[in-house]
Amino acid sequence: MTKSHILGSSLPELETLVVSLGEPAFRARQIHNWMFRNLETDFAKMTNLPKPLQEKLEAAATCSVLKVKATQVSTDGTTKWVFETHDGHFFETVLIPTEDRRSICVSSQIGCAMGCTFCRTATMGFIRNLTLGEILEQAHWVSRHVKEMDGGRVSNAIFMGMGEPLLNLENVARACEILNSQEGFGIAKDKITVSTSGVVPKILEWAVRAPDFKLAISLNGSNDTVRSALMPINRRYNIETLLETADEYIRLSGQKLTFEYILIQGKTCTPEAARELKRIASHRHCKINLIPLNRGNPDMQPPSDDEIAEFERILAQGDFQVLRRRPRGPDIYAACGQLATEQKKVA
Repeated sequence: MTKSHILGSSLPELETLVVSLGEPAFRARQIHNWMFRNLETDFAKMTNLPKPLQEKLEAAATCSVLKVKATQVSTDGTTKWVFETHDGHFFETVLIPTEDRRSICVSSQIGCAMGCTFCRTATMGFIRNLTLGEILEQAHWVSRHVKEMDGGRVSNAIFMGMGEPLLNLENVARACEILNSQEGFGIAKDKITVSTSGVVPKILEWAVRAPDFKLAISLNGSNDTVRSALMPINRRYNIETLLETADEYIRLSGQKLTFEYILIQGKTCTPEAARELKRIASHRHCKINLIPLNRGNPDMQPPSDDEIAEFERILAQGDFQVLRRRPRGPDIYAACGQLATEQKKVA
């Protein structure tokens, strides 16, 4: 019999399970508290459960289906884990610690079908969506690590790991709700961000399904020629269509939108590109998050400090907020666009 992965189970689903095992429904709340408040995955250590129930749970269910295949720690403290799934595939999760934050970069798929030319994950192709339990287990694992490391807790969750989150929309939406819930991980709604490459129909679906969580659109090009060369999805949903959808998202959700923009020498980081981006962002309820390209792609180079400074100077003339993301973990390939496990599927 295949064991049920209960980390992704709702309280009513847990109640159904324990009742099916011949136990009273209130035991479900105890199990839930152990998993999320105490971050415990071993039924034998859930000390207020009777021994017979522990044994029944061990036979019928599991809190953990992922195995850690590798762990890497950057010189800046960023930590990356390679997880192996029950069916022999691999994906990566990243912890980004700063003085005041503990952020987890969450994967939503194994591989990715979007084909963005600056992203190493694209080289894997698309394998499958991660389940709700597999998504939550990333947060569970990292939360235990942070607690053991310094007694703290994960403060931010960003779906910018492997995959296109909006193509696994329902599992990602449910994961966001549990990440936010005080009975789950207790992360504030405005500290949970989902990043999309611009899947237009799903953006509007997200605005209705999960309007309370932040959305970031990876724009990465200021005109259709550049963006289509970097992101094949632009050939299906061009910038004009994407911006119309972005405006509708802002209206439906009431949220400020983030445009992520990768800076590539001679391609996206030019004075003309800055002026085009300023026109795009002006008079929209949005902010711009600039991401200098990480080294490692032989066909693209990051811009110089002077080129970035000129780009920022032009944007500063606009009526929107501009932030530059500090690269984290590039030495262990944990930075933005660098996730692509080289582990091979176990036969």
